[in-house]
Amino acid sequence: MVKFRKLSVVGVLTALALTACGGNSASTSSSQPIKIGVTGPFSGNYAAPGIDIMNAAKVMADTLNKSGGINGRKVQILTADDQCDAQVGVQAAENLVSQGVVALVGGYCSGASIPESDVLRRHHNIPFITVASSNPKFTEQGYNNVFRVILRDDFAGTIDAGFMSSVLKAKKVAIMHDNSTYAKALAEFGRNELQKRRATVTYFDAITPGQRDYTSALTRVASTNPDTFYFTGYYAEAGTLVKEWKDLGLDKKFSFMNGSGEYDPAYITAGGPAADGSNVTFPVGPDTATGKDFVTFRSAYRAATGKDMATYAIYEHDAIMVLKLAIEKTKSTKPADIDSALHQISYSGITGSIKFDKKGDRQQLAMVGFKVSGGKFVPTWKLTGGSWVSYS
Repeated sequence: MVKFRKLSVVGVLTALALTACGGNSASTSSSQPIKIGVTGPFSGNYAAPGIDIMNAAKVMADTLNKSGGINGRKVQILTADDQCDAQVGVQAAENLVSQGVVALVGGYCSGASIPESDVLRRHHNIPFITVASSNPKFTEQGYNNVFRVILRDDFAGTIDAGFMSSVLKAKKVAIMHDNSTYAKALAEFGRNELQKRRATVTYFDAITPGQRDYTSALTRVASTNPDTFYFTGYYAEAGTLVKEWKDLGLDKKFSFMNGSGEYDPAYITAGGPAADGSNVTFPVGPDTATGKDFVTFRSAYRAATGKDMATYAIYEHDAIMVLKLAIEKTKSTKPADIDSALHQISYSGITGSIKFDKKGDRQQLAMVGFKVSGGKFVPTWKLTGGSWVSYS
């Protein structure tokens, strides 16, 4: 019994020592895989983009492993469903940390990703590269271990307002959000920019997500006589709203403008034919991406999943490539080493050039205006030199 107790103490002390170093056997032994965590909504109403991100991560791991992995070590993807919920997200992040991930690469809902970043901060600043979480707070917390490869909501809201003013000729705009971290912030940034442009905001309110009928809310919107309706929530509610917009004949009275969250095939699926005629702005996506890397990745994704990629797969591709470069640069999987390298490296990826600033944001992305037509996102405008011009 005495010998057994001594061995147990040694085991505990060893585990604590490894934890204090910010790693485990997987992060120090070349015989162990490099574990990369992926969080996102893999179930529930917003699962489609989460699954797209997860699939892309797995395709990337398979691709890297076929070419020797990272520094000769295999890559292993570990996933945890955060359901776009803050509390569940904390549990998901803790779960992945306990399994020895060297980084998180993913994230969809800002409301989950922000508390997940707190978990990683407490665990020796494990890096978190988000591919879809766009709320500014994610990179405004003063953390040196958070990075973002998508645009921020303050930038997106300004872009959307400019698009509505310049392209849709909006003078009176009704704005609706769903009170989520992402949607409310985007709505507020859009409202502020519209007012700077001397447009009148006729309506600003929230709906409760998950409802089956929003006709009463749309009727209230219509009573304010807008020429443009701007919805900043997620695709499930946007699909319901755009159907009712058409059913109520409101498409004859005002335009339908979406926030960037609706640039996703799931929105077209949810809205059906009614989505035709609606608008959205977004940077590089699967409808506009080009180049050898894109073609190769698209083929690998289709071969692995049997379907085409959605919006954020190419951002997951680039985020994992950035992480790969950081690990190769430092020849280390220690959080501090990876964080430092991520702030230094540059990468030309499918989504464009990536170099992070001190906060962890990348430079502003090229923007495209899409109109849904025939069940597809058709690139129709592009932002060039501060002006929206015809896409060609």
